[in-house]
Amino acid sequence: MANMKFELSQKAPQQISSEVLAIYVFQAEGQKAEFVSNEFFAQVDKALNGQLTAVCNSESFQGKSGSVVSLFSFEKIVPTKVAVIGLGKKSEFVLDDLRQTTGKFIKSINKKARAICISLPCGADEETADLLDVIVQSVELANYEFGKYHTQRDEQIKLSSVVLQVNKTENLSFLNKHIVHSQLYSQATILARDLVNEQPTVATPTYLANLAQNIAKSNPEITCKIFNRAQAEKLGMGGFLGIARAATIEPKFIFLEFKPKGNKSKRKLALIGKGITFDSGGINVKPGDHMQDMKMDMAGAASVLGVFSVIAKIKPDFTVIGCIAATPNLVSATSIVPGDVVKAYNGKTIEILNTDAEGRVTMADSLSYAVAQGATEIIDFATLTGAALVALGSDVAAMFANNQDLASKVKSAAFSAGEKVWELPLERDYKKLNKSDVADIANIPSSRYGGTITAALFLQEFVGNTPWIHFDIAGPAFAEKPSGLHPKGGTGFGVRTVLKLLENKGDLTDPGQVRMSIQNI
Repeated sequence: MANMKFELSQKAPQQISSEVLAIYVFQAEGQKAEFVSNEFFAQVDKALNGQLTAVCNSESFQGKSGSVVSLFSFEKIVPTKVAVIGLGKKSEFVLDDLRQTTGKFIKSINKKARAICISLPCGADEETADLLDVIVQSVELANYEFGKYHTQRDEQIKLSSVVLQVNKTENLSFLNKHIVHSQLYSQATILARDLVNEQPTVATPTYLANLAQNIAKSNPEITCKIFNRAQAEKLGMGGFLGIARAATIEPKFIFLEFKPKGNKSKRKLALIGKGITFDSGGINVKPGDHMQDMKMDMAGAASVLGVFSVIAKIKPDFTVIGCIAATPNLVSATSIVPGDVVKAYNGKTIEILNTDAEGRVTMADSLSYAVAQGATEIIDFATLTGAALVALGSDVAAMFANNQDLASKVKSAAFSAGEKVWELPLERDYKKLNKSDVADIANIPSSRYGGTITAALFLQEFVGNTPWIHFDIAGPAFAEKPSGLHPKGGTGFGVRTVLKLLENKGDLTDPGQVRMSIQNI
């Protein structure tokens, strides 16, 4: 990602040097089985003596969303190859269509081209800057791969140069700032992906803590505190330390705080990430095939660190804190066992009935610590339950909220970022399912049904009346196979939603505010 070069051009598309020229077209409205030509398509088609139209017709190309037709130019124009990409009907078009079709196209040319040109869609109602944001992020995220351990990766063809062709009326200086802005989103998401994809013997609690400290060192507006086992014990983080009991690896409680210069706002947003660096299930050990991807159980923590890596450049005008209780959940003679009782930071006691429901126990301390630090809003991300996958599949995160005003803003941010979420209820009648005979609450419910809801209700016990959003990202945090923008492995889910929320300062009704916020980048 760091080597990707973007350049704006106002030349005619057929005059721009590239291995592949991509042109978007819409599908005709109504029942017509045809695509709609536009200015850029017409220019290239004319230079090719009508061959572009002929190929589209011969392949029955209709401009349906995600469909692609291509042909070689045979040196009749400067680009070596032309690809026409369908966006579907304009009346049904949303930015996520552009996001997904671009991602699919980039994956199709992966390892086949080093330099491409993309003409921004003609005739779309969205602002050019918004189209640019989506395309830049889509190119970088779709082009991502975790190649650290591939010995032959340097010999592969890799896309490294993208020319973005716009019309002659656009302000290039303004749009160049948007490229920088969009790359912040990509950079943060890719950091989160790298952390999730890293082997668990590398991405340890100490590794995450060191990264957090390095992020803080890079900007004076960010501070970082790391609490070791003894310090966390002194603070009373019995839930976190109970799960950490089996590991010889030192657990780390990570606290980050971004405080903008001249801050006068009383708003303090807390970002909480589940930080189980590997989950064996503990004494209630997982089956072997369920354990293979458990390095991803710190995806929530990775997303929080991804956000903080760029937060000083996004420049929210209020304080943001981050809390991560980082530890593996392992098996040893000192493991926490069913029947044990631990006391969380806020004083509530938790009966452990299943050691594979460990994330919620560690997050009890993170959430209650954030409340004690004066958080006015809390958003947490956790790969918490397999039940979320059963309910919503692998692409959609389960969302819970105790405050509908905050929920509305967060859902709008998620939609704008192209991250799929669906709100589920905090059903009060299900609270009794978390009842314990010997403690304030049990870490698993008495029923096998509604597991995603009962897990959220467990977490709610540790936020008090603070406006709070819980994301169960067990599905979208880790892709079993590549699709769209996502490779196989970590996706960085949640990063772009939070960044959208931060840069809009909680007010998502004015899309122009996003563009104004990057003027000083």
